[in-house]
Amino acid sequence: MRFITEMELRDLYKTEPFATYVLEPDTKITPGARQFLVDRRVTLVQARCSDSEKAPPHQPHPAQEKENWCLLRLRGKMDCIQSLFLLGAAEILQAGNAVLSEEVMALDRCFRNLRKAEQEQMAPDSIQCWGWSEAEIKKQLENAEKSMDISEMPLGLENNKEFALLNHLRASLQEVEPGLLENYWDEEKQVCSRQDLIDRVRLIINLLCMMMRKCIGGKK
Repeated sequence: MRFITEMELRDLYKTEPFATYVLEPDTKITPGARQFLVDRRVTLVQARCSDSEKAPPHQPHPAQEKENWCLLRLRGKMDCIQSLFLLGAAEILQAGNAVLSEEVMALDRCFRNLRKAEQEQMAPDSIQCWGWSEAEIKKQLENAEKSMDISEMPLGLENNKEFALLNHLRASLQEVEPGLLENYWDEEKQVCSRQDLIDRVRLIINLLCMMMRKCIGGKK
C-alpha cells in the first residue's frame, strides 16, 4: 500500500498547479495531504482498477512514480539516531561516567530492536531498564511526571556535557513519531498500524528524560 504525503503534493503543486488529483488503486492519502487538497479546492478522485488499465502507459502520475522516499527518509533518520546513541555513549564514557554510558547503550539496544521490528514488520520486544519491566517503567514515569522539568540546562551543571548529549538524543527521537505516522497511517481506520513502535519510541524518550533529571541532581 502506497501513501501520498502532503510534502509530495506540495512539490507536485509547485511544479504545476492542478484542480483535480487522481488517487490510483492501492494508494491512500495522509490526513495532511488531504487537507492540502481541501485548502486549495483540489478535487480528489479515487481511480478504479479499470480506469488505471485504460490510462496511457506513457503518462504515469509523477507522484506515484516517485520511489517511496518517505520510508527511506524514516529509515535514514533512524540510522542516524542509532549512530547518535553510540557517539553519546562513547563521549559520556570518555567524560568518566561509565554507569551513564552503559545506560545509554542499554537504550541503544532497545532502539536497535525497534529498528529491526520496523524493517522486518514484526512486533518489538518489551523494554527493560534499571532492572524494571516495561510496566514498572511506565509506573515510575507516571510518578515522576510532575517533577520532570528539563526545559533548560542549569547553569554551572557539573554534568553539562552528558546532559547536552542526552538532550540531543531526546530531540532527535522526537522526529521518529511523525515519520512512523506518515508511513503507517491507516486512512480507513484512522489509526497508525505501528502504534506499538510509537509507544516504544515515547518510552525511550521518557527514559532519556529521567537520565537527564539524574544529571541535574534528581533520582530515578
